[in-house]
Amino acid sequence: MMKNLIVSSMFCVVALGLCAQDDMEWESLKKKYPDDVAIYLNRTYTINLYFEKDSLRMYTETSSDLLSLKEQTDLFSDRRVYGSHFSEVTDLKAKTWVWEKNKYKPIQVTSFKKNSDQDRGIFYDDSYYYTFDYPSAAIHNRTTLQYREIMKDIRFMPGFTFTSYLPQLRTTFIIKAPKDVDIFFQVLHDSSGQIKYSKTEKGKNVQYDWTAENLAALKTEDNSPPVSYYTPHIVCYIKSYTYNSTKREVLNDINSLSKWYFGHVSKVNANHSEQLQAQVEQLKAKSKTEQELVKNIFYWVQDNIKYIAFEQGMRGFIPNSGSYTCDKRYGDCKDMANLIVDMSKMAGLPVYHTWIGTRDIPYKYSQLPTPLVDNHMIATYISPDGKYTFLDATSNYTPMGYPSSMIQGKEAFIVKSENDYLIRNVPEIEPNRSRMIDSIAIRLENKEVVGTGTVILNGYAKVYGGYELDRAKEKDVKESVTRITSKGNNKYIVGKYQLTNELQRDLSTIIQYDFKISNYYQQVGNEIYFNLNLNKEYFNSFINKITRKTPRENSYKYLKRDVVELEIPSGYEVEYIPENANVNGKYLTLSTSYKVKENKIYFFKEIGVNYLLLEPYQFDTWNDEVKRISEVYKQSIIFKKK
Repeated sequence: MMKNLIVSSMFCVVALGLCAQDDMEWESLKKKYPDDVAIYLNRTYTINLYFEKDSLRMYTETSSDLLSLKEQTDLFSDRRVYGSHFSEVTDLKAKTWVWEKNKYKPIQVTSFKKNSDQDRGIFYDDSYYYTFDYPSAAIHNRTTLQYREIMKDIRFMPGFTFTSYLPQLRTTFIIKAPKDVDIFFQVLHDSSGQIKYSKTEKGKNVQYDWTAENLAALKTEDNSPPVSYYTPHIVCYIKSYTYNSTKREVLNDINSLSKWYFGHVSKVNANHSEQLQAQVEQLKAKSKTEQELVKNIFYWVQDNIKYIAFEQGMRGFIPNSGSYTCDKRYGDCKDMANLIVDMSKMAGLPVYHTWIGTRDIPYKYSQLPTPLVDNHMIATYISPDGKYTFLDATSNYTPMGYPSSMIQGKEAFIVKSENDYLIRNVPEIEPNRSRMIDSIAIRLENKEVVGTGTVILNGYAKVYGGYELDRAKEKDVKESVTRITSKGNNKYIVGKYQLTNELQRDLSTIIQYDFKISNYYQQVGNEIYFNLNLNKEYFNSFINKITRKTPRENSYKYLKRDVVELEIPSGYEVEYIPENANVNGKYLTLSTSYKVKENKIYFFKEIGVNYLLLEPYQFDTWNDEVKRISEVYKQSIIFKKK
């Protein structure tokens, strides 16, 4: 009964707002937001906590009121509402409010179609969505949406992001709960104080409100991290609650999370198949040291288990047994990590289940001991001398000793037993461990640059190259070789090429290739101008500090070395060679040097990129370094006819 009253009251608030809206206000909003196709007049998200017998339950309510400012808002007529095993969608209501004769006339959406949410990258997914179309979703009209989600587990208490890709007049986040529920909440990235907080108590209940008004639309920018890194939002979780004088912990601290997580894996490997036992014995027989055995197990899982995502209730959190995954030859990140742990335990190795968030998530376990922090599972080997090796089998081409690039710098939650856990930072791999060397010999021939080259890839440069070069079609492989070796200008063409070690993790990938570049150098009278900086990485790549508001993300740090051997054109001599240069920046480094020997010029260049996330306060330093390396790139050799 209480839930029905709440839904009814929500509807009345929206309806009253619609009746109060007049044509003058619409014209004002249209002028105020000339570049936006629509605006949220109101967006509200409410979390309701209540006792049912002796248990704490949770459901959420979502409501929105969208006004169309331009005709192209028919893009918003097709809508989706998502649910899953953990969040059951109910009480779905939607209307279009058509502006007629100076008032709004409601048209009810009557058809909602339920669909499964699967794609080619997911083997099984229990999430679903309702699709529906707003009738007459045109300029000046409004569309309203309300629905409830029944949350199956209070540990998955959601937070709220205030920003949207449309402007908003008013946005509200509400938590309603009994007073005996201890809730943690924190507002993040609201330095301007846009979000206003209030708390009201009534009887045995309490209500927390956060409201923001006149929020601008969130603008997309290239290479930005997820919005949780920089936009105003709230994170929250339930620490504990008291019922009939009995206190019950939910996620009171990291110990609570450790106990819960360990419960997911403590009994999954109770039995071992003959196939798994035989495989472990085979790997033990060919391994001379403990570390070699860990590597052989890790590589076997990478090579033999196909990664396929699962989303099926608690199967999203509890892995299949190691024997099951070994027999089926497929699994998700939890299955692959658990298989590594299971095989390692059978071999007597100190390898443990490890929960971790990818770089898509900005939070730390020390900040939020909740499932909000992680979306991934790996395994961790702790060597006798106390070194940590993070094993992520979902990254097929990553060698042992390198974490997958997507977890660099993240906190790893290593759970040994119910009450024994560790939190360790995954290192950020330094640039010199991800190196690309491109050595070429070139000559000028019939107004073209003609040459041969050898590329050597190590570290993440090899890993990312492996994903590109492991293609079924020769055309796709050649396109990847062209991209990896590209230089000069868009007239660059690769001829013959040969790949070596592209799938051998512990060996450098080698690409040998022939190439031509047309229209690259200038010939003016008796002089030839030739710029040996055939690759000008980050040339004039300044960041506009006024327009860019978001950080910039980079996949990995790296070094790239170019070695060029250029034949001096027949009948010419060297008139000018640029000076050697060195730029030693915090985020970008560059060194260049020239050497003339007999009839050849040798050019050496090395550029280093040393950041994973560049924050707006670092843009000045970045721009200064870009300016310095761009000046170096402008320098050309001048040949003069004898």
